[in-house]
Amino acid sequence: MQFWETILYSVSYFGLFTAVFFLLTLIENRGQIKNPRAQKKLPSVTVMVPACNEEICLAKTVKSLLGLDYPKDKLQIIIIDDGSKDRTLEIARSFEKDGVLVFTKPNGGKGTALNLGLEHAIGEFVGCLDADSIVNKDALLKMVGYFKRQEVMAVTPSLKCTKPKTIWQRIQVIEFLLGVYLRKVFAYLGSIHVTPGPFTIFRKQFFDRYGGYDTTTCTEDIEISLRIQSLGYEIENAVDANVYAVAMPTFTTTKKQRVRWYKGFLENTQMYKHLLFSKKYGNLGVFILPSAYLSVLIAMVIVCYTAYLTISKNYQRSVNLYNVNFDIWRLIDFSWDPFYLNQSPLMIIGAVALSLGVTMVYLAKRLSNEKQSLAGSYVLFMILYLPLYAYWWASAIHARVSDKDVGWRGRQRKQEEIEFL
Repeated sequence: MQFWETILYSVSYFGLFTAVFFLLTLIENRGQIKNPRAQKKLPSVTVMVPACNEEICLAKTVKSLLGLDYPKDKLQIIIIDDGSKDRTLEIARSFEKDGVLVFTKPNGGKGTALNLGLEHAIGEFVGCLDADSIVNKDALLKMVGYFKRQEVMAVTPSLKCTKPKTIWQRIQVIEFLLGVYLRKVFAYLGSIHVTPGPFTIFRKQFFDRYGGYDTTTCTEDIEISLRIQSLGYEIENAVDANVYAVAMPTFTTTKKQRVRWYKGFLENTQMYKHLLFSKKYGNLGVFILPSAYLSVLIAMVIVCYTAYLTISKNYQRSVNLYNVNFDIWRLIDFSWDPFYLNQSPLMIIGAVALSLGVTMVYLAKRLSNEKQSLAGSYVLFMILYLPLYAYWWASAIHARVSDKDVGWRGRQRKQEEIEFL
């Protein structure tokens, strides 16, 4: 028991330190949250939409791009059909009359589709929008101002979920909002290690100089972010440039997506292992990437410890019930005294952590101008997310060790999966 408590105290104090550190980082940089003004002469931008079996949602995605508050002569839109088996290509070609370029190729994965798009991109800047996402009309204008500094090679948006319908989608609403908060903090720390597929914008010269998207990994968005920073460049974040993705609607689809994400993280951090613990790469190498691994360990320790306590206490309760011939009323004590409330350090840390969690979600909601009501979703998140997170990571580690293919190939969607705002 003492061993478990020592481990639990260690991970709890580390988690508390990290949460406080991130909050203080945001407070310290609060004067820089406002987006820099875009140049009077706006740059040309190419947005690529890779699509495989996306007939249900592709049209709304493209319409959101056509509705961007950005000069039409400065915006190039390219759709790349990656071997769809449904009406995706037909729907894509219906937008050619609006000036959208459409290309098709045999199915090979998202990275190969994006690389085909890069061959035809003419913008000074280039980005991707997943075919199940929509972008606010002011997002691009809010992002391009960050490119005034030549060291900045990418700008990330605030990636959030469309209106949730299922328990799993409600959990993801909070998960994505915490991602909004952390991505802004990581930008201040020079440590963004994921450039989300939905609408991250890059300098095209980076691809021209250092090659296109990596097609050997199942998460090209992690690879490109680590490559940018390993070469000494920076990634920024526009916290109020909102992009909405459809949250996975079921337990199975959510698990598949998370296993792909986490396996990709393992692949890419192994590929860029020289970043880890290296002072040369600042906060990213010394703190953020090692902390990402440690957070996985923390989640697994807490889940295992909770399972141990649950089994142990329920066993003892069963013994007690047996000893009183299952007369439960003899075991119930209705006396309540606030003096005897649990005041252990772990309970205090837990209360502080809960307060910090609420604060982070509130700040993310406020900074990104989120309008959804979040109370119910946050309760579900608090109850279910930690064991799910540990389970997803265990599955991802197994997939990595067994070299299981979890890559992006596209799939047939059901109508009820798509619910745009």
